[in-house]
Amino acid sequence: MPVNAGYEYAEAQKKVNEAKTPQEKIKALEYLLSVSPSHKGAEKLRQEIKTKISKLKEKAEKEKARKSSGFSISVKKEGAAQVALVGLPNSGKSFILHKLTGAKAEIADYLFTTKMPEVGVMDYHGVKIQIVEIPAFFDGFMESGNGPAFMGVARSADLIAIILDGTRDCHDDLEIIKKEFEKVFVKLKKIKDNDRQATNCILAVNKVLQNFKTKYVSCWAEDIKECIWKNLNLIYVQTKQHGKKPDLPPVALKKGSTIKELANLVHKDFVRNFKYARIWGKSVKHNGSTAGLDHVLAEGDVVEIHTK
Repeated sequence: MPVNAGYEYAEAQKKVNEAKTPQEKIKALEYLLSVSPSHKGAEKLRQEIKTKISKLKEKAEKEKARKSSGFSISVKKEGAAQVALVGLPNSGKSFILHKLTGAKAEIADYLFTTKMPEVGVMDYHGVKIQIVEIPAFFDGFMESGNGPAFMGVARSADLIAIILDGTRDCHDDLEIIKKEFEKVFVKLKKIKDNDRQATNCILAVNKVLQNFKTKYVSCWAEDIKECIWKNLNLIYVQTKQHGKKPDLPPVALKKGSTIKELANLVHKDFVRNFKYARIWGKSVKHNGSTAGLDHVLAEGDVVEIHTK
């Protein structure tokens, strides 16, 4: 037991040891994490608990999928990131997919038009983002024959975009979707959520703009493209050769990435033989300034790497 763990931690550990089913074990471990010490010396302990929770959740989901009809499906990730579009019947997912990518999924007024995941590619300033429309959620989606397989596609995405019908009660519809995700231990990330295991998500209100108050990142359907990009936590930069125009397409990087990370993506020899880089863009005070490998890049930067 760690220093200053306390009586409450010891009791929580007993509950973990007594838990029999994976669900009981997960609940007990989550409680153990909530009462575990938060000081710096306990960081390793907390990470070990989080790892156990993650592994148990993954195991439980695989078991649930195995007990289903046997139907399985996967969508190979392509592009810089993958976004899953989810929503209730007639929320407008197919319309949004077409708006973002040009993909022509079937659109109709009757329920459950989309039977299988539909895939399209969104272009954001030259960066390709894969958009996957998941068949409509409903109360009991996870208990349906293909539900676990479709949910597996959604939870593996880099971002979940929940489409809500503005003509309906958005709060009620969101609760249905949240409960289905909770069945596979997926916690949707709120704006002020520091839980690293929470799944990145946005809400997009479609059809009618309404005063929808929520703790999640939200936008109007017309602004969903910008909202998706902003919440993928990516930036795009361009490389160029001396005396030439910037290369296309741009390179997508995580926010906070450095020249070293860019150089590694472009060519492994660039880091080993790196001399300096010249930068044009927001990350420097003056265009054409020189920088080293540790220089943090900003969106839209143009980088010219010079080697020895």
